Amino acid sequence: MAAMRARASDSSSREEDSNHGTGTGTGETPDHTSGGGGGGCGGDGKEADGKLASVGKKRTRTGCLNCRRKRRKCDEKKPTCEGCISRQEACEWGVKLSFRPENAQSMSEAHPSMRLAAAGSGRCGTFQIVDVTSEVIRDYIEEAVPDEALPRLERSGSRSLKSVQDAPILPGAGHAIPHTVTPTALEAGSYASISMPTPGSTSDPMTAPTTTPPFAPGAPTTVVTDPAGFPFLSPQISSDATSDDGIFLPGSQYLELHAQLRNRIIDTARSTVPSRLGTPDVDDTELHQRFDDGVGTDDDESRRLAALSPEQEYILWQNYIGEVAGWIDNFDINRHFELVLPVLAKSHSHLKYAILALSARQMERKEQALDYSCSLALYQHAVHLLSAALHRRTTAVLASCIVLAVLEMLSCSPKAWRRHLDGCAALIQALGLSGACGGLEQALFWVFARMDVCGGLISSERTLIPMHKWMLGSDILLDIAMMEAQDTFDMYANHVVYLLGRVIELLCSSGKWEQRHHRRSDLRDMVDYTTEWSQLFELVESWYRNRPEEVKALLVIPSDGHDPTKPFPTLLYGNGPATSGNQMYHTAALLMLKHKPARVHLAPKPRSMLWHARQICAISISNAHHGCWTNSTQPLWIAGQHMSHPSEHRAILEIYGRIERVTGWATRWRADDLRHYWGNLEE
Repeated sequence: MAAMRARASDSSSREEDSNHGTGTGTGETPDHTSGGGGGGCGGDGKEADGKLASVGKKRTRTGCLNCRRKRRKCDEKKPTCEGCISRQEACEWGVKLSFRPENAQSMSEAHPSMRLAAAGSGRCGTFQIVDVTSEVIRDYIEEAVPDEALPRLERSGSRSLKSVQDAPILPGAGHAIPHTVTPTALEAGSYASISMPTPGSTSDPMTAPTTTPPFAPGAPTTVVTDPAGFPFLSPQISSDATSDDGIFLPGSQYLELHAQLRNRIIDTARSTVPSRLGTPDVDDTELHQRFDDGVGTDDDESRRLAALSPEQEYILWQNYIGEVAGWIDNFDINRHFELVLPVLAKSHSHLKYAILALSARQMERKEQALDYSCSLALYQHAVHLLSAALHRRTTAVLASCIVLAVLEMLSCSPKAWRRHLDGCAALIQALGLSGACGGLEQALFWVFARMDVCGGLISSERTLIPMHKWMLGSDILLDIAMMEAQDTFDMYANHVVYLLGRVIELLCSSGKWEQRHHRRSDLRDMVDYTTEWSQLFELVESWYRNRPEEVKALLVIPSDGHDPTKPFPTLLYGNGPATSGNQMYHTAALLMLKHKPARVHLAPKPRSMLWHARQICAISISNAHHGCWTNSTQPLWIAGQHMSHPSEHRAILEIYGRIERVTGWATRWRADDLRHYWGNLEE
């Protein structure tokens, strides 16, 4: 039995040099605050107060690679430190590891562990030492590696990783064995009976061992990088996002499956295979039939875990059609997710199991069930089938990716939204889809676009798909003209989603919002910001003035101010696009007025920020459309910050609680944020 110890290239030998005062070859950032290098101590090694000075210089390994390579002080600001900005260099971050042959060690045959292994069951004693540098880096840092670092990583780990992928998996090699999952009987209308107990598994499903062997075919073995064509990939995941990411906790099966699918999608998006415009859709009816007949060999275990009785499948389909599909079709009067996707799922098994997994997860969230083995098994099988079909890059494949993204957004921490959406963003751009491509593909694009905008509002960041790629027009006016040419009221609602995305982009590029992932050189100067703000605000107001009748309110009841249980007016809309569209308009107008340039004077004088905030709250409270509720989490947070009366606070908290109870969509985190913002409600 042999083991390899990974040691950083700046390990003990270089630390010894540092202790001797040489300071060469470390490549790490010196800490000049220590007493080893300057005035303040005499030649006898003592400080002015008589205390002994520390020997050598304290060094850290947390600076950027450029500063460490040049042995310069790094202020460790991400994503670009001040040193790299001043030198006009690309700031690189990461961990440099190397495997040294001289560090390879093995135990002698006389060691007790070796004797115990020799007296074992006689399994194959052949072992393979694997260089897992890239996996160590990927797990050690929760961020994507810049393009400049990719060649170094590939040189260090590509050969060994390829040998692992090509090597057969030997029995007894220590891979996790999937547990048996047996579906229980299901009673109509009861979620408790839809759960799938897992005999022999750990008591905590979050820490259950993964069913995918670490180096099995299909497991993620490459580092997710930031390809040149897709600069939007999450450059950094905050510690909060990884420690409190819903069911996607470190070590959980959900996180392992998500990472596998995300890497596969991004690899597919970066592929040089011809685009889908030259690749016909492939009907996998035969594959689906083989799956149903149990002929497949690779998916036997996954199929067994995801097995459903007809009664179970009936309840999941019923919940999807009657509840979940209405959320996703909120801006779509043609109801593609309700009417088209179920038919498409008959011939595409990956889409079928993605839909069933989403339905099961929504029921688990709504019932606050601690056992999510049903949705996990279906999610696992959907990922298994989808991974094998990604290379086709068809509409059905994209639909499955979008459905699984909705599942992940329903279940993950909102702070980690980028990690759960950037794969779909890469695939959409690789397929060349836009908001005017028509049919099911257009519906898929706008579903993702709404999630993208909501994520941008949550984290004060640009959308993952750059705004100039939404409609593929040469400028914002041409984009709007293309949307208006479709002349449908649901597209008019998508129009305001686009405008809200433009507002987010303007606030980010101007530095009005805290930017964690963009360079200072990207920021507009004040003259550009004033001009663009004026143009964009006029477009936002023009949207509200020119609304078609379908997007206007059916009934308006002003608040009399005397009933503390009804602090907001009543605004009733007749359809989902009108409800969420007007709420997004008020959100966009509120954000723009909050960041209005001081030199701009508007005539006529626009409505106040407080009026827009009250309209946002009134829309969510007055309209019970569940799809609109799922889109209102962030607008309510933005509006709630402008509310000061306790009755208004209570009304907002009540609607937050109602949304989570009825739909299962997480809102408690934003309610808690507002409580913290308001302070003590009893005062």
